[in-house]
Amino acid sequence: MMHKMIKLVFTLLVVVTAASCHKESPSQAQIRLGIEVDPQTLDPRQVRSLESATVIHMLYEGLMRLDEHGKPVPAVAESLSLSEDQKTYTFKLRNSSWSNGEPLTADDFAETWKSMLNRDFPAPNAHLLYAIKGAKEAKEGKIPLEQVGIRVPDTHTLVVELENPTPYFLNLLTSYFYSPVSPQLREKGILGLSDSALVTNGPFKIGHWDRNSELEVIKNAHYWNVSQIRLDKILLIASDPTTALALYARGELDWVGSPMSTLPADALATLKQQGKVQIAPGMGVYLFRLNTAKEPFNDARVRRALSLALNRFDLVEHVLQGNQIPTMGFIPGSLLSKSPNYQGEDLELARRLMREVIAEKGPLPSVTLCYGAAERNHKIAQVAQQQWKVAFGIEVALQSCEGKLFYDRLKNGDYQIGLRSWFGDFRDPIAFLEVFKYRNNGTNNTGWENNHYIELLDASSIERDETKREKLLVEAEGLLLAEQPIIPLFYSTYNYLKNPSVKGVLFSELGYLDFRNGYIDQKNE
Repeated sequence: MMHKMIKLVFTLLVVVTAASCHKESPSQAQIRLGIEVDPQTLDPRQVRSLESATVIHMLYEGLMRLDEHGKPVPAVAESLSLSEDQKTYTFKLRNSSWSNGEPLTADDFAETWKSMLNRDFPAPNAHLLYAIKGAKEAKEGKIPLEQVGIRVPDTHTLVVELENPTPYFLNLLTSYFYSPVSPQLREKGILGLSDSALVTNGPFKIGHWDRNSELEVIKNAHYWNVSQIRLDKILLIASDPTTALALYARGELDWVGSPMSTLPADALATLKQQGKVQIAPGMGVYLFRLNTAKEPFNDARVRRALSLALNRFDLVEHVLQGNQIPTMGFIPGSLLSKSPNYQGEDLELARRLMREVIAEKGPLPSVTLCYGAAERNHKIAQVAQQQWKVAFGIEVALQSCEGKLFYDRLKNGDYQIGLRSWFGDFRDPIAFLEVFKYRNNGTNNTGWENNHYIELLDASSIERDETKREKLLVEAEGLLLAEQPIIPLFYSTYNYLKNPSVKGVLFSELGYLDFRNGYIDQKNE
């Protein structure tokens, strides 16, 4: 079987090398993407995966968006003003509509954000609204939603009052979880609507969706800036990495690999040698979450021992081969001026820590590692399984789960070790550190909380001196890594193949594609 797979991959490489970019021009300007798994949800309030984030950016637009330089610029907001104390933003909305032609109002933003702060609504990123005055208290049920610092003086004006001056607030607003959702979606929920009834406000809208097969989005004629949209549709075609590479070679896909899927690990080295692979920096980290509420991971020594026993360099260089950067840190280096934080494993210290625990508590109970079903995740899990067995003689059972089941298990604490990535939702270190500020954050899932860590992040939120703020954030990261509720593995890079005729698509380092300025260059077809 392995011989057949290697032969298949080799054949694909030959085809990719020989394939011409010339093919029949489609009747419409379209881009076809390979996607490994279906989007988790089309409700921006509930998104947790990169696949979903890219689709949400197609379908929705918030007050602000990122330009090609990664800077926040007005989107649905036409203009904004900031009070002298830097705590109150006033946004004037341009005339815009939902995809069904109904007007989009300031009320839609206000009611969407408040719906996320409803204590009964499962919004994993609700904590990222806590910059707004009263948001955290409302989510905890301590104050009514009416007391949150969000006001709507008229249909085109939105006033947002913050707890403290927040220099990265406009960056926050570019994130998908600040997008508005329609009254129908707020009333019925995503499961209460058919695909054709899903009303959105971005440059594209749903055409059709055949689950686990094909998702089509088409140009939204009611988008406020529709005259600038040059693509008629985007097709997301579900396929495993090997099949996707074959489809690309036959000219049936225009983009394979990151961020919607992975390239076959067995093909990467040759593709890179041939200069076929495009590589982009990523603002994400792959890591193990540890359930600190369960044995044996309620002991920080066990958590630290597992981290110290991992050879991340071997994982990246010999298994993944995608130019990832091994790390024992959490925040990507481009966000903080700090020295590299990977010096390699320390087996001697790891074994000493583990012996201490076993001497006090007896042999470790059974250990299970859970991960989302994907080739790369399986390879990472296998490497950890083997390295931990060599280091400690422990047996680690591997459990591959489909996307929704995996996220449900993390959310419900029904796991011991969980493999996931974390990509910053906006360009600031707090986008990483805030995840683990409170144990009940929808994306924490480790059961870990530390009062001093909370104090450091609170202090950083009101510190206006950038040097002093960075010092607080570095200290907070150090505390997180000392307690080790997470085990960072490597910083992500994006590896993909793209048809040369596809132009103008912005690949954000945050891990999503922006097609607003995308087009097909007929000369390169």
